[in-house]
Amino acid sequence: MTRVLRSLLPVLFLTFAVAATAVGADAGAAHPQHSLIDLVWAGMPVEGILILLSLVTYSLALQWTFTIKRETLIPPGMADEIHNCFAEGVTDEAVENARNVVANDQSMLGNILAAALDKKDFGYEAMKEAAEAMGVAEHNKYSNKVGWLSLFGSTATLLGLLGTVTGIIGSFLKMANHPGGVDANVLAGNIGEALVCTATGLAIAIGALMFFFMLRGRVNQSSLDAGVITTEVLDYFRPQH
Repeated sequence: MTRVLRSLLPVLFLTFAVAATAVGADAGAAHPQHSLIDLVWAGMPVEGILILLSLVTYSLALQWTFTIKRETLIPPGMADEIHNCFAEGVTDEAVENARNVVANDQSMLGNILAAALDKKDFGYEAMKEAAEAMGVAEHNKYSNKVGWLSLFGSTATLLGLLGTVTGIIGSFLKMANHPGGVDANVLAGNIGEALVCTATGLAIAIGALMFFFMLRGRVNQSSLDAGVITTEVLDYFRPQH
């Protein structure tokens, strides 16, 4: 929760900075009629949902950017420590030392190696199957986590479209209620509502998808690297023909 709150702070700051800039620009105009804040309120409740969605999306994206990285998924030096344990052969003491290295480590590589070493008494094939199963589980765990960003991006696009449609409907209703013609200033609110919802939805979707593809690439590459390291460790236990 603390990490999420820390990630929210820069997003909130940017939100208030943009809003303050827009209000200041409107105040300096010769004949201000519709400020950005007015358009945001006009876009409620869709715009309110989009704002909340933007805070959640970018806070999670920033948090995962600093937590889902290769150094976290594959701790530096762990592979060397495991290799050093088996440098003089696969003995019970070496296996126990290797287990101690990964015992309290919850990283992707640590969990995969721990699963494999736990099956040492059942032979090489059992260790290989355990490592593969844990590797798939770890990959899916992180892929499903960053997959939320893709969902938020798609949802923001559709919500922005919903706000656009409701704003256009409002404009047509005003024109229908005034057969003789409607002043453009009367329609400005509804048109602005449509555009601000569209812009907010796109801003969320574009950022969310960029973070999603970046983080998914990290997860895929780390998963491949973990597989290579695990294979090297399992070679110590491969039966000699």
